[in-house]
Amino acid sequence: MNNIEGSYPGGVRACPAALRQYFDDGTIDGYECVLSEGKEAVVHVVSKREGGGKRYYAAKVYKKREERGFKNRADYFVEQNVLQRRALLAIRKKSRFGRAVEEAAWQNREIACLKALLAAGADVPMVVKGGEDSFIMEYIGDGDGRAPQLIEAKREIADPGGVFARVMRNVELFLRCNIVHGDLSPYNVLYYKGRVVVIDFPQASDPVRNRNAPELLLRDIRNICAFFARWGVPADPEALFDDMWRRYEVNEL
Repeated sequence: MNNIEGSYPGGVRACPAALRQYFDDGTIDGYECVLSEGKEAVVHVVSKREGGGKRYYAAKVYKKREERGFKNRADYFVEQNVLQRRALLAIRKKSRFGRAVEEAAWQNREIACLKALLAAGADVPMVVKGGEDSFIMEYIGDGDGRAPQLIEAKREIADPGGVFARVMRNVELFLRCNIVHGDLSPYNVLYYKGRVVVIDFPQASDPVRNRNAPELLLRDIRNICAFFARWGVPADPEALFDDMWRRYEVNEL
């Protein structure tokens, strides 16, 4: 994305319907552009006029169920044990009530994860405002464009070993908060002016309740180790996982 200073001329009328609630409540007053699109959501750049300038935000809008890369979340909620029996039965039956409960629980979980991790000192975006089918969060970047993903940031990173250690610190901190990212890769870690920021938590798991969490954690660690191995950063993902999981199980993280 190049130079987002020029607001989209259509303003609120050109803005996705899910974001108009934030115009109505005064959270934002400008719509800029689409930032990125993934399997579950589209992220937009929005703004708020402040002191003669603009403050930019990222607005995540979840795709409709039929447009997403995955649709059936019932097994996930059973494993997480976060819903009452009536709600779980409704989800399995795919009733209108069940679909509404499933969507709300899934969307609210990402916001809850980000707030909990930020409070614990993790490198994640700050949530500004939650709303229906969407939420507003900190924008990582400036008027010249978004922060690069790790996969794009080779020229900006002078100390790959230090950045690797920072990412792994976050993985461990997530686990201490009973959160496993579950889809961690160099595509959802941003690097901006020496700052590491981990994004995209819609598939995060609670290792206390999800029996697949150890496998997901090992996959996350392997993905990060494989990426930094290209820069000559030595790491043994299995050893890192074994040590981290052992300390988690005995409450020594």
